[in-house]
Parts: sequence; structure tokens; C-alpha cells
Amino acid sequence: MYDLKCGQKDCKYNHGYCCCAKDIAVSSGTSCTTYEPVVKQQNVDTESAAEFSKPDHSVDTDVCCNAPCLFNRSAKCIANGITVSTADDGTAECLTFIKK
Repeated sequence: MYDLKCGQKDCKYNHGYCCCAKDIAVSSGTSCTTYEPVVKQQNVDTESAAEFSKPDHSVDTDVCCNAPCLFNRSAKCIANGITVSTADDGTAECLTFIKK
């Protein structure tokens, strides 16, 4: 799946709101269990310029799904794309989930 949007800004696999993990897992409660917070580095000096073009971080990600979702076929997500965002409790949650 190439169209995997991620709103978990502090996840190490999130690059420009695109998930760059090779595969992710969605739990039966619709949480993205692949979510891993970025370890913040200190004293890092970087510089960027506006003339750089936006990189394409699209990765063909395999989505394993255990949720009771309309798009779940034999524990694989068959949606054309999914969006993962931050739930009220701070966990990463699949927003594309549609209950069967």
C-alpha cells in the first residue's frame, strides 16, 4: 500500500506525513502497533532552504490488520490507502477503520 498517511508526528517512520515503515500492524482495537517515538537528538545544527523540492517518501507498506474492519481480508488490509492519526489517549489509531 503506497497511500499510507500518518499524523503521528513523533513516529520514527513518519516522513512528511507519509509512513515509511516496510510493514505495519493494526491491532484488534485499531491501534498502529508499529508506532515508535523518535529519540530526540540534542545539539544538532541543521539548515534547510526553500528551493529543495518536497521529497517523495512513498513506500510499498504491507499492512497487517487484526481489527474487525470492512477492509480486513485474512488479516491483511485491502483498502487503497489508510490514514493513521493520534487518538484521544495519544496512541496511533487507524482512521480508515469501518466496522463490519
